[in-house]
Amino acid sequence: MPDGELIGELRAHERSVDLMIGHYPAGERELVLDAVLVAPAYRLLGIGRRLVDALSAELDRAGVSSVSALAEGGGSSSFLLRCGFELEASRPAALRLERPVSVGRPPPR
Repeated sequence: MPDGELIGELRAHERSVDLMIGHYPAGERELVLDAVLVAPAYRLLGIGRRLVDALSAELDRAGVSSVSALAEGGGSSSFLLRCGFELEASRPAALRLERPVSVGRPPPR
């Protein structure tokens, strides 16, 4: 906002095994979208979409060709789909098994 109040933020990082070993390849680069956050009072005003559009412009400038994201909940998924992301059927799904722990029995290790 003009007064300096932060109302939206996009978090992303570059993912590459080459980067972990200090090699900066000129070829394919991939970004991971960690979050698109908008303050509750400012949601549904197009701010998240503007953040993703700004990311897209920066990707073009930097020569990054791919962005991955993992969405939790229906709202996140539908937002990213509206921004042009596509579901990847070949990627594994996140799964969880939760079981109650009985009193007197230690939790499994």
